[in-house]
Amino acid sequence: MQDLKEQLNELWAGSIEDINFDFLRGLIKLKISVVENNNTYRYEILFQEVSAHYYLKNNGDSRFIFHEVEEGDYLELSSIDYFESGVGKITINSQSDEWVDEYYSSANFVLEIWNSILFVEAKSITINGRKYDNLI
Repeated sequence: MQDLKEQLNELWAGSIEDINFDFLRGLIKLKISVVENNNTYRYEILFQEVSAHYYLKNNGDSRFIFHEVEEGDYLELSSIDYFESGVGKITINSQSDEWVDEYYSSANFVLEIWNSILFVEAKSITINGRKYDNLI
């Protein structure tokens, strides 16, 4: 898994050019560009067999603050990490509907996008054609 972690480290501070969620096929696809030493490197990341994802725009009440998008704004992939044993149980607790408590996951990937965070539970990831499988 050290090779996967090194590949993910190359994506840090990259610009997210495109992100696509395909719920039917269980896929999340990102196109990332990283500028380093005046060279631009392009990456295509494909999460496959995605069983869960959870997105938070920001922490606490800051998640309710929205700003108008301006020319030149972009999404930065501040960091992306793989957790072999998952980050721990992510649960939904409802005080009024017990059926909601049946839904839980343990994301094995965490993507920090500016102040936002995206947790992803996926069986495999492919980075520029190189597939890492059986990650859950």
